[in-house]
Amino acid sequence: MNAWTLFVAALIAAFPLISGQYRPLVLIHGVNSDYLDLSDIENWAKEDYPSLLTVSLDAFNDDYSIVTLLEQVPKFNLLLKNITDQYGEVNLLGYSQGGSIARAVVETSNNPNIKNFISLSAPAVGQYGIPFLNATGFLDQVLSEDVYKVCYNTFGQLISVCNYWKDPNQIALYLSVNKYLPYLNNEIQHNDSQQYKENFAHLSKLVLIGGPDDGVIWPWQSAQYGYWDSDFNVIPYQQQDYYTGDWFGLKTLDEQDKITRCARCLEFTILSGLIPRVYTRSVSNPT
Repeated sequence: MNAWTLFVAALIAAFPLISGQYRPLVLIHGVNSDYLDLSDIENWAKEDYPSLLTVSLDAFNDDYSIVTLLEQVPKFNLLLKNITDQYGEVNLLGYSQGGSIARAVVETSNNPNIKNFISLSAPAVGQYGIPFLNATGFLDQVLSEDVYKVCYNTFGQLISVCNYWKDPNQIALYLSVNKYLPYLNNEIQHNDSQQYKENFAHLSKLVLIGGPDDGVIWPWQSAQYGYWDSDFNVIPYQQQDYYTGDWFGLKTLDEQDKITRCARCLEFTILSGLIPRVYTRSVSNPT
C-alpha cells in the first residue's frame, strides 16, 4: 500500500458512515488536465475501500480548463448538485486549480451536502510565481512581475489562472479588476458575502495539503491560506486580515478544530502531468 493511499484512507476513515457506506468522494481536476487524470487518486482510495463511490467531474477538460472560473464554477456547482441530489452528503476534493474551484463551489453553491473539503496543492488565496514547466503555457515567456499586465484587465480575466493571480505589489489593481478571488476571500464586500462565509464555515472538516516540495504553487503557503506581503515575506494564515477578521469563515473552522493541515507531504513526479504522492507527516502551523 503506498503512502498516498494511507493518507486518503485515513481521511475517509475519519469521516462518519452513512447507512453503512462511506460518503462519495467527488473530485475536481486542475488546469491543463481532465477528469480522467484523477483516476490514480480514485484507484488509490479504492485499494482499501473497494465499495467507495468516486466521481471525477467531467467538465472544462484540457484546453477548456483555462476558461474563466466565473464560467466554470456554476457548471461544477450543477454537476455536484446532481450527485448530492442522488446520494446526499459527499466529500469534495479539488486538485491544484480544482482546489480553487472546489472552494468556490463550497462558498457559492448553497449546497449543505458538501460535508468535507480536501484541498490538494491548491492556490487557495492566490498565486504569484511561474513554476518550471508551468501547465498554462501562455505565461512561459512572462516574468512574474509583469503577469499583472496580462491578467488585470477584461481580457485577462477570461483566463482561469488570472482569476487567482494575486500580485502583492498590485493589490489595488487586483481588487478593482478581479471578480473572482477577492469575492471568495470577501476582500470586497458584496451581496453574498455573508452567505459565502456561512457556507464555508458549515464544513465539518477542511483538509489542506501542500508544502515546500510542491514546486507549483507559489508561495506554497497559499495552499495553507498564508501569502506574501508587499516585501515578499510570507505572512502565516493566522496573521492575515481575512483570518483575524474571519472574513470567510476560516477562523471559525480553525477555532472549532475543523482544519487538518499537511505541509511537508508532497513529492511530485512528472508522469504525463504532476502526480501527487502524499506522505503522512503533518504540521500544525506551517508558515
